[in-house]
Amino acid sequence: MTPRHFLSPAKVWISCAAFFTAAGWILSAAHRLDSTGYSGVLALGIALLILACRGASPEFSLSKLTRRYRRALPALFLLFAVLAFIGGVLYAPNNYDGLTYRFPRILHWFANHRWHWIETHETRMNYSATGFEWLMAPFFALAGSDRLFFLVNIVSFLLLPGLTYATLIRLGISKKVAWFWMWLLPSGYCFVTQAGSIGNDTFAAVFLLASLCFTLRARESGQASDLWYGMLAAALLTGAKASNAPLLLPWALALLPSVGLLKTKLVPTALIALLCIVVSFLPIACLNVKHTGGWTGDPTNHDKLTIENPAFGLAGNALQLVTRNAMPPVMPLAGMWNQATWKLMDTPPLQTLIRHFPRLALTWNELEQEEAAGLGLGLSALLLVTFFAGMHRPAVEPRISAAISKSCPGRLICLGGWIALAVYMAKMGSEAAPRLVAAYYPLLIASLLLLPGVAHLVRARWWKNLALLAAFSALPVIVLTPSRPLWPAVTVCKKLVRDFPNNHLIHRAESVYSVYRDRADGLGPLRESIRPEEKVVGFVGADDSEVALWRPFGTRRVVDVSTSNQFKIGNELSIVLASDDSVRSVFKQSMDQWLATIHGRVIGSGKLLTKAAGKPRDWFLIELDSKDRSQGLPRLGTAQ
Repeated sequence: MTPRHFLSPAKVWISCAAFFTAAGWILSAAHRLDSTGYSGVLALGIALLILACRGASPEFSLSKLTRRYRRALPALFLLFAVLAFIGGVLYAPNNYDGLTYRFPRILHWFANHRWHWIETHETRMNYSATGFEWLMAPFFALAGSDRLFFLVNIVSFLLLPGLTYATLIRLGISKKVAWFWMWLLPSGYCFVTQAGSIGNDTFAAVFLLASLCFTLRARESGQASDLWYGMLAAALLTGAKASNAPLLLPWALALLPSVGLLKTKLVPTALIALLCIVVSFLPIACLNVKHTGGWTGDPTNHDKLTIENPAFGLAGNALQLVTRNAMPPVMPLAGMWNQATWKLMDTPPLQTLIRHFPRLALTWNELEQEEAAGLGLGLSALLLVTFFAGMHRPAVEPRISAAISKSCPGRLICLGGWIALAVYMAKMGSEAAPRLVAAYYPLLIASLLLLPGVAHLVRARWWKNLALLAAFSALPVIVLTPSRPLWPAVTVCKKLVRDFPNNHLIHRAESVYSVYRDRADGLGPLRESIRPEEKVVGFVGADDSEVALWRPFGTRRVVDVSTSNQFKIGNELSIVLASDDSVRSVFKQSMDQWLATIHGRVIGSGKLLTKAAGKPRDWFLIELDSKDRSQGLPRLGTAQ
C-alpha cells in the first residue's frame, strides 16, 4: 500500500505517537497543557487525518478477517487481545511505576499547565523518558480520568503480529516461519500482562519492529517516505525508554544501504529529523544535563542503576534473564525457591556480584506479574528447543541456499541486536531486566529463526504442538494476573481464608489480590479525612503513589515535600501526609524529630498495606502550626 492510499495501521500509529508527543512539548512551551489546548490539538489531528485519507478506499473483508482467526494460534492471540481489553475496562490502572511516578508527573504538569522540573524526592518523575506519558496526556485532558490509558498498550498489542511478520520476512526469514512467530511473539508474558496495563516497557517493541520494517522496506520501494517512518519509529523507541537507546545500532545497520534515498529529499528529511529530535529521549536528556549535570538525570548513581564494571553487569543481568524467564506461569512453591536463592546469594561469589550489582534480584512470585515478566517459560522453552533443533543443517537445496544468501543483511542486523543487548547488560543494573528488555526480544528471536534448520522444523507436527502449548501457557497468566484478574479473586480468596485459616498460600493469595485491587487508590482512606477546603496537600513518599491525594482530579493540588522545599511550604499548605518510613528515607530523621523541625503535629493516623511484598505501614496526617484545623478531624481507620 503506497503513501497515497489509506495509511496502514502501523503508519497511523507512528504518526499519532509522533504528533501527540510533539504536541505535548509545544503545548507545554505555550503553557497550554490542559483540556483546552488538547481540544485544539485533537481538532487539528482529525483534520490532518481526513486530508491524509482523502480519496483512499480502505479494504475490509469480514470473510477474510474471519478466516484469518480460524486457526489455533491466531484465535489464541485474538482471545488474549479480548481478555486484555476486558481487564483494562474493568480495572483502574495499577501498574506500580505508573502510579508512583509516570501518572503523578502528568498531574504535576497539568497543575502548572506545562512540563516543569518537579521538586520531589521521587526523581524518576523528572529524569525518566516521557514517550508514554505524552500519549497518556490527551486521554487525561479530554476524559479527566485515567481509565483510558490502557488503550495505548491495547493498540500496540494489536499491531504486534503484523509488524512482526513484515519485519521477519525482510530480515530474510521464510514466510512460513514468520507466520508462526507473528502469533507466538505476542504470547510472551511481558506482552500479554502489559496489553491492558499502563506499563511502558512492551509498547516500545512496536517501534523497534516498525523502525526496522519501514527502513528495510525502503530498499524495495525506493521511497524516502518509508525511511521517514523508520526514523520516526526509531526516535519514538528511545522516547519510550532511555534503555532502548542501544537498539539504534541495529536500526542504523538497516538504514545504511538506503541512506542515499534521503539525499534526494533534503528539506522534508531535515524536517522529519527535527521532529525525530523532539519525540526522542534527547529533550529529556538535555533537561537532565541542565538540572542535574548528567544526561541520565542521576549522575551520582543514587538509584544504583548504573553498573561500573561491565563484567558484573553482564553476569548479573544474564542471571536475572535466565531465572526470571524460567519461572512457570503459576508457581505455588515460589517461597521455597526464594529461600534457596537467598541462601545462594549469601555465598562469597554472589556477595561479590551484589556489591557491584546492588539491585540484583533472582526471586520468583507465585503468579507472573507485569512488574517483572519477561518472555516467560512458554516461549523460552520453545526457543531453546528451536535453537538446538534448528542447529541441524538440512541438505541445502537451491531455494534454501538463495534464502540463506538473502538473509545475510538480516544476520548483520540481528548481530547488532545482540551487541545492543550486551551494551544494556553491561551498564544497566535494574532488578527488572526481563521486562525492561522487552523491545530487544524480537531481534533476539529473529536471530534464532535465521538458523538453517528452522524452516524445516516448523513443518514438524511435534513442533507445531509444542508451539501451541507455549502460546497457551500465557492464558493462565492473563486470567490470574493480580493486576487485572478475570475471575472473582478477592471474593474467592476471602472465602477460602475462612474455610482454611491455617493455609499460608491462601492467605498470601488473598493479600496479593487485595493489594492490587486497592492499589489505584491506595491512600484513599487517608484522603477521606482531609477537609474539602484543603486545596493543597503536602506529601512525603519514598517509592509511594500520591495519585489518591489528587482525586477527584482537578479539585486539589499535591506538593511533594522534600529536603529542598520543606521550609518553603509553610504559607502554602497546612496539611501533610507522610509515613514514618518515608520521613526516615527522605529526611534521615525520625517522625518525632521531623515534626519538631517543621512545627507540625499528628492529627490522624492509619495503617496501610500498599505493596504485596511488604508489611502494613503507619501513615500520619500532619497539620502545620500555621493553621489550627485539628478540631473535627476523625481518626483514620485501618486499611488491610
